[in-house]
Amino acid sequence: MTRFARRYLLADAAPLSSAERWRSAAAALLGLLIFEGVLFVVPVSPEAHRLLAPLGATSVIVFTLPHSPLAQPWSVIGGLLLPALVGLACGSWLPAGWLAPAVAVAVSIWVMGWLRCIHPPGGAMALVMAVAAGQGVAPGISLAAVGWNTVAILVAAMAVNNLIPGRRYPLCSPPSPATPQRARQSPVGVQEPDLAAALAEIDAYLDISADDLSHLFRRAAHHAFRRHVLLTCGEVMEPALPSLEFATSLNEAWDLMRRHARQALPVVDRGGRVIGLLGLEDFLRHVEADKGSRVGERVRHLLRPTPGSHADKPEVVGQIMLTPQHGLQLARSDDSIAVAAEVLGQGGQAALPVVDESGRLVGMLGAAGLNAVLFHHEALGHIRGDVTA
Repeated sequence: MTRFARRYLLADAAPLSSAERWRSAAAALLGLLIFEGVLFVVPVSPEAHRLLAPLGATSVIVFTLPHSPLAQPWSVIGGLLLPALVGLACGSWLPAGWLAPAVAVAVSIWVMGWLRCIHPPGGAMALVMAVAAGQGVAPGISLAAVGWNTVAILVAAMAVNNLIPGRRYPLCSPPSPATPQRARQSPVGVQEPDLAAALAEIDAYLDISADDLSHLFRRAAHHAFRRHVLLTCGEVMEPALPSLEFATSLNEAWDLMRRHARQALPVVDRGGRVIGLLGLEDFLRHVEADKGSRVGERVRHLLRPTPGSHADKPEVVGQIMLTPQHGLQLARSDDSIAVAAEVLGQGGQAALPVVDESGRLVGMLGAAGLNAVLFHHEALGHIRGDVTA
């Protein structure tokens, strides 16, 4: 019996953590109070103030699964209003009895799927509206109640979910970049278009977006990599490296990078704590575009100190470096090299500063060094396999 229940009755769903259960329950409590408050203050007839039962199911989705496609505003709006219209039409035009509710739910599913606003409580809304229309309830009153209930639940969802750390509602897609960028790629070469194509091939509705699936896949690859490669950043970093200071001149920094053949150098304060990273791309980013002169001439102009006390271009490292406030990521010496692989694989910075517990610089790790370590690790793995065989 237990085996039968586990195989056929129990869903293989990831359980909510204790903290997430409390967050969701508290969000639902506060959200429903706001929901009722909005309905109470709206200056409409008492009939339009009434709570509709399908909104209880909507509350479970928007307060427990706020990042789900089912919980996004268009899914809530279209998934409640359209089934309400379908239900009222079926209840008004079809004979009273069993046919109108069944047709209302079926048509609502088709319409929500067609307009990409699948919302499970929409089935309940279609059923309720079909029964209400069959009992002679005025369609205008029913639609007003549905409309204000929808507005109230969205106001509550936006107010509550954005107060909870780690939640963002609505979960808007990032704007398309003006210039084409390299597609985000996982450690094994799977790109987001591949995941979107795989979702399309399944030809069934899955409650996960391609972006969420890509994020999940990258996390899984990160954990798999960390499980198989147990080296730390402190074991593979390059400890002896020159560093720069905020007030180091650009010319001096460029010369230091050239002499040591480095694409990036760390910037530290007087206590040795990392405050930035200076890479070749930072120099190029501040070179003014000028079709009348060559790139080399423009770089030399940037590096040349400006006489006097005022300058119309950057003069020191601190003016062009990448800082933690603008996306610079650091690694601790006891972090797995999976952390370094993830940061360097994103292509946002040329090297990864490695720090101790107090944030002081202890070394650097670049993409070339990391690739060499992984190559030797993989080669040793094959050698061990051949020896044991």
